[in-house]
Amino acid sequence: MSNSPRSFARIVAIIIPLAVGGALALHHASAQTEQPEKAATAQTSQAQAAVFDYADQITRLVENQKIDELAHLNLPPAGAEAVKLGDWAKSYAGEIQQQETERTKEYSDEVAKAQDYFKQDKFDESMAQVVQAYTIAKDQAAFLNLDWVKDLTAKVAKRASDFEQQGNWIESLQLYTDLNSLYEIDTRYKADTQRLARRVRLLALYTPKTLFDMRKALDEKTAKEDGTTLPADSAADAAATFPDWHDYVEGITFDMCHDSLTRARNDWVEQTSYDTLIQGGVDSLRLFLTTPELAKEFPGLGDAQARDEFAKTLDGALAKPADGKDLDSDDVDRILKGLVASSEQTVKLPANVILMEFTDGAMEKLDPFTAVIWPHEKPEFDKQTRGNFGGVGIQISLDNAQLKVISPLEDTPAFKAGIQANDVITAINGKSTVGITIDQAVQAIMGDPGTTVDLKIKRSGQPDKDYQLQRAIIHVSSVKGFRRDPSDESQTRWDFMLDPTNKIGYIRITGFQDDTSEELRTALESLKQQGMRGLILDLRFNPGGLLTQAIDISDMFLQKGVIVSTRGRSENVRPTIARAHEDTVVPPTMPLTVLVNQYSASASEIFSGAMKDLHRALIVGHRSFGKGSVQNLIPIGGDVLNPKAFIKLTTSYYYLPDGESLHRRDGNTKWGVDPDVAVDLTPKQLNDLLTQRRDSDIIHNGPATSPATTTAAQDDTQLDTALLMMRLQLVQSHA
Repeated sequence: MSNSPRSFARIVAIIIPLAVGGALALHHASAQTEQPEKAATAQTSQAQAAVFDYADQITRLVENQKIDELAHLNLPPAGAEAVKLGDWAKSYAGEIQQQETERTKEYSDEVAKAQDYFKQDKFDESMAQVVQAYTIAKDQAAFLNLDWVKDLTAKVAKRASDFEQQGNWIESLQLYTDLNSLYEIDTRYKADTQRLARRVRLLALYTPKTLFDMRKALDEKTAKEDGTTLPADSAADAAATFPDWHDYVEGITFDMCHDSLTRARNDWVEQTSYDTLIQGGVDSLRLFLTTPELAKEFPGLGDAQARDEFAKTLDGALAKPADGKDLDSDDVDRILKGLVASSEQTVKLPANVILMEFTDGAMEKLDPFTAVIWPHEKPEFDKQTRGNFGGVGIQISLDNAQLKVISPLEDTPAFKAGIQANDVITAINGKSTVGITIDQAVQAIMGDPGTTVDLKIKRSGQPDKDYQLQRAIIHVSSVKGFRRDPSDESQTRWDFMLDPTNKIGYIRITGFQDDTSEELRTALESLKQQGMRGLILDLRFNPGGLLTQAIDISDMFLQKGVIVSTRGRSENVRPTIARAHEDTVVPPTMPLTVLVNQYSASASEIFSGAMKDLHRALIVGHRSFGKGSVQNLIPIGGDVLNPKAFIKLTTSYYYLPDGESLHRRDGNTKWGVDPDVAVDLTPKQLNDLLTQRRDSDIIHNGPATSPATTTAAQDDTQLDTALLMMRLQLVQSHA
């Protein structure tokens, strides 16, 4: 037994080496198995890294629009994913190169036409081509500095001034409008354009038949110079009807004018004075005196002595008080009452005409968005801002002097009755539509919900048919998709899935109305159920709308941060700050791209600006409009509970999360929301895009067959850029 421990030790000594050797053998066998797997994993990782790097290269080249480099970018060594990326990149590069080729040709053609007209001393025609060339030019500042362009500009400015002196208001306005579009930033022709626009507006309001005849004479003159013939339309001319100016000034009171001027002086976003407002009102009335065509409707203007006496009253209105103090509210009332009294003794303009023209002129001194909503304008204004109105649910246009249906709106009286696109409305309530204007047609068709309107419809290949439609509250949808859902025979549903393979959604918002956020929420939920992985929001041509909707919609995508803030001058206008809440409708990690262009304004800029500043979305397109001001609707005229009129007054500016104001001011070179990826469309492409959108909105009789209703607009390089960038983001998220 004494040898047992030693024997046990020997046994242990023998066993331990055997165990170690066995473990080493097992490890060697395992290493032989794992080595290919690690190699394969490493190879896969390298391939993924290569794809990621390749996608990153494409992204940077697209962001900087280095298209030639993109077209010649080499593929990574191998891989189906890389090949797919390469195909996307090559296709996109080819499309952009083709666009640039067309842009260069368009520019060259416009310049050649402009120079040809210039050599023939046809300065008006040359200027029209110059404006087109300017919109296409890559370097617009350099274009304006070309010697022949500066020479042409000077000649056209002289011609515009001569036309005004001769009383050729329309021709003068056309030329000043062209000049102003070229020099919009330095505003050198802004005052001239506003003055002539106001003269033409006076004719349109008070002597529309005179303006109609002037336009017709100008068309005949132009046709004669061009050697063309105008279509015969004597029947339409004879049956043409014109609005009565009495309807426009009905209900205007002294209190409305007083309240407008007082609120503008006290609460406008920037410092102003009664002196400035009075100057605007006086300038407006001077135009009234110096527009001789108005004497046809207001005979007192034909009396030279009466005009001179009233002009002296206008001069006196601008005189400073004897004590040298600034004008106050009492002074304004005194001046207004004096103008009305003087008019009664001289030119005999109705008091409500004096009040409206004076007030409109005063508001014009402030900004383009401040205006009085007079009693006759209020119903239409309500319809536009709320998206609901009493009507039958049709979009209409004038086409070759015929009142045509563009499209019925879904689930409306017109839609249910069977009215179709391209139907011609020949009569409204028994009255012929020959010579009718769009405004007149809208006013005749609209009315209180529950009342009826009779439409006589002419449809190709069928006898005329009378429709008696009961007006209803019409809802105008502001959320639309990529195309009408092809599976929906009624064509009332939208397809929001742009790229089913990669699960990329597309939603177009046309305006920010009362229920836009709810419509958007419904569309988003539908896309989420379809497995959406990325979203493109299209805000191009979106003029804005309600601030509250822009905030609510921004909050759907943001978990934190300031969305927008507002600040004004007046103590009556409190500053505001809107912040995002933690809950979102769309996961904050889901890629988002927002499309904007030069017609995206106000609320659409607030949304896109917040998405950019808070790094939530990629912005693609063209710099936005630059409408960064807040308008408050203020009842005027004393009836606060049931106002008959409003002043729409700019009281604050919007400020984006980075603290910058997006508002465009005269002389500024920076405004709006700049895209992360700048892609311009030519004028032709913009027109094509609008045509496609109009066609996609139409509810056709039967299944939609037009290619534009089932595919995106051809050469929509902004949307194609957004789609490519979204696909790249999705690839990189997996690489």
